[in-house]
Amino acid sequence: MGQVLGLMFALIGLGFLLRILRVFPKETAPLLNRFVLYVTFPCLVFRSLQGAALDRRLWSIPPLAYTAISALFLLAFLIGSKYFRLPPKRAVSFAMGAAFGNTAFLGYPFILALLGEEGLPAAIFYDQLGNFLSVYTLGVTFCVFGKTGKFSGKNVTEFLKLPPFNAFLLALLLNGLPLPPFLLGVINRLADATVPLTMVAIGLSLSPASLSKDAPLLGVSALLKLLLLPLVALGLVKLFPLPPLYAKVLVLQSATPTLVSSYVFASVYELDTELSSSIICATTLIALGSLPLWNLLL
Repeated sequence: MGQVLGLMFALIGLGFLLRILRVFPKETAPLLNRFVLYVTFPCLVFRSLQGAALDRRLWSIPPLAYTAISALFLLAFLIGSKYFRLPPKRAVSFAMGAAFGNTAFLGYPFILALLGEEGLPAAIFYDQLGNFLSVYTLGVTFCVFGKTGKFSGKNVTEFLKLPPFNAFLLALLLNGLPLPPFLLGVINRLADATVPLTMVAIGLSLSPASLSKDAPLLGVSALLKLLLLPLVALGLVKLFPLPPLYAKVLVLQSATPTLVSSYVFASVYELDTELSSSIICATTLIALGSLPLWNLLL
């Protein structure tokens, strides 16, 4: 896990250095984010699910994950908009940072290292059918609200237009079927580019001033994401018992730091990218200590 987190910060640092040196124009980060959302991230989604073993017992994980994540998102949005009196763009960025976890890039290797191959399918189901669906239903609906300032019936179906969701449906349709090696090779190469490109884009948009300016927001988002969300997941496991392995995966995935792609959505929907990048950096740094602690407590 330390290597994964170290890689994340190295790539963010590279992007920040490129910003300081003004190697690229200001438009570079938004362009990178669009490329990720429309090209590489769909490949990552497809690769993660198309070859996953679909054990029937795994289907008990997504409803609990979706419930916990959605509840935290709505709570965070209310805290941001009512207590901190944030405008819609910042309130949505704050809520995404407090609710959506880095359950693929960090969650997969962490679960694999801790629980072995047996725990990985559960981690994938949490990510794809819990975290992923909450992002592309509730998250996108509020992103549209943050951009336009109003809700409408169209917001609810916005996620249907996004390539990652279509990649998700296609992966379910083709699950377990053999695909041409050449096609898989192309998909794998593009999928592998998702995290590096996103991390560099975060560094390009990172503002040191926002880290101090938004310190209260960063502190509250970290408490919600790294403490309250796993506690909610733990409570749901007590109410709706799961096999011990699945229960542990559910809580540990809930304790991961903020989803890197939340920054991509903040950029694409013209929300507060500085706040998003700051929350990602803050929660990821704190997770160096909090994730091992959650593992010891379970």
